[in-house]
Amino acid sequence: MGVSQGPLVMKLERHVAFTIPSNLDEATARAFVQDVSESLSHATFLTNLKVSEDDVVSAHLPVNAALFGQQRLRFRSQLERTPDGGRLYGEDLDDAPGWARVSGTGVVIPTPTGSRLEYTFDFTIHVALPEGERWGGRALLKMIEVVADNVLRRVTESFPKAVTDAARAYEARLAA
Repeated sequence: MGVSQGPLVMKLERHVAFTIPSNLDEATARAFVQDVSESLSHATFLTNLKVSEDDVVSAHLPVNAALFGQQRLRFRSQLERTPDGGRLYGEDLDDAPGWARVSGTGVVIPTPTGSRLEYTFDFTIHVALPEGERWGGRALLKMIEVVADNVLRRVTESFPKAVTDAARAYEARLAA
């Protein structure tokens, strides 16, 4: 995790990498990885997940911060389908009070019993900061940092289980 503060924006970053063993053959596993709606179908921490016809993925990360009430940090990423899976390219946004950038890869590696899904993702949250003097200074800024970091931690901790659960449900549907 990295934390940096600019004049009016706090930026928090996290990286997550995980592997999911699967009994799906390579082509079927690749179809799962490339179908973002399917592979994120168990990501209950996301709201308004949408994938456009031109493979733009967008969703919101809900943030419940007592100081600001319920907020939703939007992200938008471009999906590129690759021969071995897919890649998300996060886009910069200018939403207030903040936004997220989600980038990463999903790679399918064939195995003797099916395939292995290898994911790596980088999450960055950008949060606009209030004027320090007007809002009570450093204590308030620290509270905002802690809340944003907790949201990012929950997302990165929940992400592997959500994708694994979606993969297991996909396998079960195909086996039925």
